[in-house]
Amino acid sequence: METLEIVNAELLLSTPLTVVVRARLDFVEADGHEAQRELALVIPRSRCDGDRPLWPALLSAASEHWHRCPGSARRLQVCIDGEWETLLTSQLTH
Repeated sequence: METLEIVNAELLLSTPLTVVVRARLDFVEADGHEAQRELALVIPRSRCDGDRPLWPALLSAASEHWHRCPGSARRLQVCIDGEWETLLTSQLTH
């Protein structure tokens, strides 16, 4: 059986059914202005080990927010072990 890596992500909330992980999204709005938005990544507890999400679950939740970005997503970060870590990033074109 494959062992999945557990992530020590900063939680905003923990319920019997979900954990909510702190994240932030950097993006460019339609008018060209750069912006940053705080996010709450909701992960089913069935895809966690206690209060800690498994990597595939965290990446899945991050991808959902990435695709719903109100502009052009640039970078999505999650606070892991007290440090902001980049999970998703786009290639900048000139």
